[in-house]
Amino acid sequence: MTSTLLWVGIASLVGGVGHVILAKGMRVVGTATVGSPLVRTLSNPWVLLGVALQAAFFFIYMALLSREDVSKVLPLTTVNYIIVALLAQLMLAEPVTPLRWTGIGFIVLGVFLVSRT
Repeated sequence: MTSTLLWVGIASLVGGVGHVILAKGMRVVGTATVGSPLVRTLSNPWVLLGVALQAAFFFIYMALLSREDVSKVLPLTTVNYIIVALLAQLMLAEPVTPLRWTGIGFIVLGVFLVSRT
């Protein structure tokens, strides 16, 4: 179980960082529209790093699913919500209001309660 928790923590951190880095890259690229330059998007280093981190999360997640139940692993990844909110606030200057933090807290608490049943 300790190994699983460690890998879920690593996966959540990698995935959360990937989400924020990808968002940073897409802000540089600009609004995605039909016919928007795909080359500009795919050549942005932030986008590429974000995609690579998301892929790393996916492979770690697959490895976890190969040895644990999805109903056990998925709830543990909700720490991702906290990581994303913190990093979005720090790296993207996104406003994360107390109400949003409360909502994130309820999500994490709810998933924790469901995982205990």
